[in-house]
Amino acid sequence: MAVHIKLIRNNIKSSSSFGKYFAKTVSQGEVTLNEIAAEACRNSGFTEGAVVGVVAELQDILKQRLRDGQTVVLPGIGRFSLRVESVGVDDPKHFNIRHHITRIICGFLPTGRRIHGRHILYDLCDGVDTVWQKGFKP
Repeated sequence: MAVHIKLIRNNIKSSSSFGKYFAKTVSQGEVTLNEIAAEACRNSGFTEGAVVGVVAELQDILKQRLRDGQTVVLPGIGRFSLRVESVGVDDPKHFNIRHHITRIICGFLPTGRRIHGRHILYDLCDGVDTVWQKGFKP
């Protein structure tokens, strides 16, 4: 299978790359947990209900461990951790958690390995090719 792409022009006038074209992925749809469970059922001895149950339990445990401040590592998938975004202050004494933290986000770092000491090959991207989006003409 391949990731579909199209070109998008940078229209941000203040950008150093204004007017240049960049590749952007085009989603080919979404897959639901039930569809994944049905596929896992066909590929293994598990029932769809068992797969859905395990994923639901994984979600609950993941949330709780992240709330506890832990990083969750899923081999072959990646690392999940919570991060905060905040407003900067000149003096640490003036920092107020309720006022200066703007949001909490979940960070995800996919599992990968360095290739030739330079590039990172992410396990979830291994073997993926790219093709032009149907109907797109560069």
